Amino acid sequence: MKVNARYVSIGDFDDLYFQVSFKNQHPAADYDPSAPIEPYVLLQRQFEDGDGGVCYLETHDSDRFAGHFRLQLIEFTPTRLTFEIDRSEHRTVEVTYKLSTRRFRQVQRIVHIIFGVEP
Repeated sequence: MKVNARYVSIGDFDDLYFQVSFKNQHPAADYDPSAPIEPYVLLQRQFEDGDGGVCYLETHDSDRFAGHFRLQLIEFTPTRLTFEIDRSEHRTVEVTYKLSTRRFRQVQRIVHIIFGVEP
C-alpha cells in the first residue's frame, strides 16, 4: 500500500498510549460522514497492558490493512515512512509526506516508541 499524506499528527497520553496518523484532511477539520474516504494511515501502540510488541494499524483499506499486528520499521525520514506487517501477504506500507527538521524530531520520538526503536 502506498499513501501520500499532507498532514502528520502525533499524540500520546500518560506515556502509555501513542499514536501517529498520516492524512490528507486537516486534523482540525470537522468529520463529514457523507464525504468520500480519503487515503490515511493510523498507527497506535499502548503500554498499559503487556502488548507483546503488537501495534494497531488502521487505514482507508480496512479489508486488507487494519487490525493488530507486529510491525517492522524499514525506513523513517522527513519524507517517507516504510514498514512491514508480520504476515504472509499485503505486507508493505509506504507513506510519503513532508516534515520540517523540527517537526520530524517530534514525530520521530513517537514513531520510534510505536515501533520499539531504541534511541
